[in-house]
Amino acid sequence: MKKISPKAIRLWRIKAGIYAFIFLLATALVYILSITVLDFLPWYIPAVFLLITIYIVIVDIWLVPKLKFRYFRYGIFDDEIHVHEGIFIKRQKTVPIYRIQNIDTTVGPLMRRMNLKGISLRTPAERVYIPELHEGDADQLRIMIRDIINNQSRVEV
Repeated sequence: MKKISPKAIRLWRIKAGIYAFIFLLATALVYILSITVLDFLPWYIPAVFLLITIYIVIVDIWLVPKLKFRYFRYGIFDDEIHVHEGIFIKRQKTVPIYRIQNIDTTVGPLMRRMNLKGISLRTPAERVYIPELHEGDADQLRIMIRDIINNQSRVEV
């Protein structure tokens, strides 16, 4: 079983930091409105927003990315693909290669900057996503899966 790129931790932290910053702006806005315009708003509403922001910073930025990276594994075999994921609730997905209909790669602006790609495998029943691989590894993995599918279809015909 293989691991994804260690750069994934940094990427997930940046994404969570963006969400935390947005929530911090919302907290500041609620606090300012509660002082100026909305005098009837209880004092604990901005405090709840602040606690949620602190939770996002502590858990989503520092703890979750490390644990997601630690517990995510994938393996490509001749007849199936195994994906193990989850921090508290573990999920093990097994996808038969002959059921794969579509192989997509995903690249966002942050992923492009860090030279990362994600691979999405679609079957008629589900979608399996292998996140944050190095660009070269993702391209090789995509080609390898496609070659396995093509070889299996030639053998069956």
